[in-house]
Amino acid sequence: MASDVQEQAPEVSAPETPQPEPAPKSTGSKNLILIAGLVAFVMIAEAAVFYFLGIGPAQAQPEGKGNGAGGPVAAADDGEEQEEFAEVEIDTFNVTNTRAAADVVVHISFKLTAVVAKGQEIEFDDAANKTHKARVRQAVVEVARRATLEDLNDPSLSTFRRLIREKINKVLRRSYVVEAVISDFKTIEQ
Repeated sequence: MASDVQEQAPEVSAPETPQPEPAPKSTGSKNLILIAGLVAFVMIAEAAVFYFLGIGPAQAQPEGKGNGAGGPVAAADDGEEQEEFAEVEIDTFNVTNTRAAADVVVHISFKLTAVVAKGQEIEFDDAANKTHKARVRQAVVEVARRATLEDLNDPSLSTFRRLIREKINKVLRRSYVVEAVISDFKTIEQ
């Protein structure tokens, strides 16, 4: 007789295949995000420093930009240019530079004028041409003797003028000089 019982075969389960683990984010993308965050932080910090120091577009303007002639000038409301600065003549200098080029002596001759704020010209003239005349001359001569040939051959003499301005302001312990103007500039190499 046939039995109504069916034999059930034991279920053979397929071998469990390990599920692939999700790959962790690559370290390259983590580093990229970290670098981008660091750059953003530095930019924000720099902007905050400029904000708190009061450095804006007007102060950060390169020397030589202003009235087109290289001098600082502020425009008045009516469209005319109104000068806020005065020129004070310092002296004429004749200096010998032996450091500019190897085995060459460079004789430098120039007339130096300082651009100062309109209300400070008398005070600056007194300080630079009377009270501290020898120190100012020494500072200018020192800059001229340390100048490189590249500084002296620059058509605008921008580095040379900047160094003179900084040195005079340092000697006088006050930021009088806005710009150093050099005229009758001559160099002779021997």
